[in-house]
Amino acid sequence: MSAFDILVHVRDARSDGNALRAAALLGKHLDGYLYGLYVAPLGAVAFSTPETVVFQVHEADRLYQDAQGRSDWWQEQVAKHGCPGEWLVAQGEAVEALCHCARWCDFVVAERPTLNPDAPTGWGTVSRTVFGAGIPVLVVPESATLATLGERILVAWNHSREAMLAVHGALPLLKRAAQVVVLDGAPQADELGARHLPQLDLATWLARHGVHAELRRFAPKSDYGVHIIEAARTMQADMIVMGAWGHSRIAQLVLGGSTRHLFQNTDVPLLVAH
Repeated sequence: MSAFDILVHVRDARSDGNALRAAALLGKHLDGYLYGLYVAPLGAVAFSTPETVVFQVHEADRLYQDAQGRSDWWQEQVAKHGCPGEWLVAQGEAVEALCHCARWCDFVVAERPTLNPDAPTGWGTVSRTVFGAGIPVLVVPESATLATLGERILVAWNHSREAMLAVHGALPLLKRAAQVVVLDGAPQADELGARHLPQLDLATWLARHGVHAELRRFAPKSDYGVHIIEAARTMQADMIVMGAWGHSRIAQLVLGGSTRHLFQNTDVPLLVAH
């Protein structure tokens, strides 16, 4: 019996990729059940002629039918990795389909391509899925080596709601990790909000949940994303856990932010939540 349901975004229904490999490693850690989801695209018909629309509809239906026939391929892939699973096919917009299927899953695994990298301004498929899925998303860079996953985990902790959602989601992995390092950053003060709010002692909370973690003070003056990547490289982390876009999204679209920097620059898988 599987303990965790893992939704894998399959961008190419004819070849495996880092999303599948990462999901399989995640599945082995967590006794997971792997749903492979391929989303057959619909052609853009807004400015098409009636004749072109007919062709596009037929082509979209052909892609959908072809993808439905890939169920045996998916079963071969998950069996090769020693995990059970099933094949799902949708037609339309990928983010909508991913967020729909995420309703009955515990994790989403999605690959971030190197060419045309996701979220240069925060609106790529992967980043929009992070906002809409409601569950943690494992963002897997196309360049990730994936020799291991979840053995050495770096947690970027800034006391935010998003960071705590990511820690909650990662808890089953944190319990099984050989090494957990927490970069303990200062909480962001809200001058207009409630005062004297209780603060969570994350080290004590993790220990009570069976996680032994090393806390390291993290207070760079700038370039938080750069320093997170440096810390991950120093400990040879194979996963980074962090909240995604914990501050104003509009401000980060204009000014950047550590989430955007890591999405664009790290080759370490990111387990993120929003």
